[in-house]
Amino acid sequence: MKMLTGEEIAEEKAKVLRERIQELDLQPSLKLIQIGNDEAASIYARAKIRRGKNVGIKVDLEKYEDISVEDLVKRIKEIADDPDINGLMIENPLPKGFDYYEIVKNIPYYKDVDALSPYNQGLIALNREFLVPATPRAVIDILDHYGYHENTVTVINRSPVVGRPLSMMLLNRNYTVSVCHSKTPDIASMARSSKIVVVAVGRPGFLKRDMVTPGSVVIDVGINYVSDKVVGDTDFNDISNYVEAITPVPGGVGPITATNILENVVRAAEFQKKNMGV
Repeated sequence: MKMLTGEEIAEEKAKVLRERIQELDLQPSLKLIQIGNDEAASIYARAKIRRGKNVGIKVDLEKYEDISVEDLVKRIKEIADDPDINGLMIENPLPKGFDYYEIVKNIPYYKDVDALSPYNQGLIALNREFLVPATPRAVIDILDHYGYHENTVTVINRSPVVGRPLSMMLLNRNYTVSVCHSKTPDIASMARSSKIVVVAVGRPGFLKRDMVTPGSVVIDVGINYVSDKVVGDTDFNDISNYVEAITPVPGGVGPITATNILENVVRAAEFQKKNMGV
């Protein structure tokens, strides 16, 4: 069994980002907006600030105890017009009454570093990728790094954050893709029929040995907390010594995802400098 770790990939990408930032001759800037005091969101925000500093990106957190939808949209438009801010992210979760996707529609595509706006999602569907969601990009990075190209893939997720963009990004790279979800009648047989299985369902221990084969390559995108431990969506002890290869949780997709957000900030800054004279 091969362990598909992500730390080395993340560090390689961070090194390239530092070089690109030097060539830019400006410090890219990312604005984070958080509403409320969700502890997980605060942890993720601090991690982005720390990782940004590590590669030379200024990451600033703007936090609100409470704000109306109208005032949030107004603030987003102010940031959109600020040439000193290259990227903007709205931290999840948002309070009740906020529609995340309606909110991000107000972020210009060239500052949408989460890549969840309709424009950036549409570019992916048209095989014209610009800014892409960080987690699907991390899955692609792992497959590229370990040499799993143009294979059959089953993606167990259909969300706009992972499953939908990932399936299109895989198609753009000549993979043959099946997508499963909560209404799929026989996920196990679909998963067994593919060389690669990507699981992102938010349920610890979901993917078990009877859903894979000895030749399976498993990419575990899940992040769950069980007894104060971070675990993925696979029954890791059951299948890790059975399949051909698997990503660990933590230490697989996660480190690359964090770096890919910063990569989007740099790409956004490069685009803005070239096309907008920033």
